[in-house]
Amino acid sequence: MKLSLFLIILSFLLYSCSKSETTSVPTPATEKYKTKHVIVIVMDGARYTETWGLTNQLLIPNIANNIAPKGVVNTNFRNNGATWTAPGHLAICSGQYFNLNNGGGQLPPFPTMFQYYNETHPTKNSWIIASKDKLEVLANTSDSSYNNLYLPNTNCGNSGLGSGYRKDSITLDVALNVFTNEHPNLTLINFREPDYTAHTNDSLGYIQEIKNVDSLINIIFDFVENDPIYNGRTSIFITNDHGMHDNQNGGFSSHGDGCEGCRHILFTAYGPDFKNGEIINTAYEQIDIAETISEILNFNLPNSNGEVMLDLFE
Repeated sequence: MKLSLFLIILSFLLYSCSKSETTSVPTPATEKYKTKHVIVIVMDGARYTETWGLTNQLLIPNIANNIAPKGVVNTNFRNNGATWTAPGHLAICSGQYFNLNNGGGQLPPFPTMFQYYNETHPTKNSWIIASKDKLEVLANTSDSSYNNLYLPNTNCGNSGLGSGYRKDSITLDVALNVFTNEHPNLTLINFREPDYTAHTNDSLGYIQEIKNVDSLINIIFDFVENDPIYNGRTSIFITNDHGMHDNQNGGFSSHGDGCEGCRHILFTAYGPDFKNGEIINTAYEQIDIAETISEILNFNLPNSNGEVMLDLFE
């Protein structure tokens, strides 16, 4: 009787050990990628011909010589929607093109990635930090299912929607302060230049402001590389909301049509899951940014028309 009892117990223990050894524990989807933080930086209104398309990239030396060698550049990246500030940013943040009112007087008819991210990750932190006050509308939607729900933090313009634009140097200071104190997981940063100066028809100022924003972007990049929380866990996307007219369609001082100058824009991506020092020519576009972010930060982006930019990944 004792022997039988012993054999039953032994069989149970062997079965339990065998089961624990052969049954794998599913890996959480969030561990698929090293990236835990994403920063999207928009240089407002620079033509590709003055950024990566310029010989030796003389106006963006920091992006070209410090950031790009550690990341991926796409030479075939476009805004295929309305080439204005609000619609361009909406495409970047939603994975959908929509001709949103460019003056800040209209909420998007669908949520952006911020609300979907916050809904899925309620303990995380997201921000919209913009030199242009009108971009605060990207934080909310007129969709009744999401209106006033899952909103990101915002710091836009002088003091929010309707307050006017502020200098990019102030936006940089705000961003660095937020990064230092909160380390958000999802952030959009808008620098108003060179678009702001281009509209004054100041060609030399337009050129100088591209250089200035390049310097500001590099400060953010260096912060990320030297911060113990962000380093090795952060992906950065650098792009434009739109370009400016090419010389055959009105020149650098305006934008808004489908000419190559307005559509062809800068794109550089850096992060622990991306290739290093690669230049690709894959036909990607603005709506692919949000779709790629939803993949690496593990949240759904319903109704997105974008695709994951697989060519960025190692």
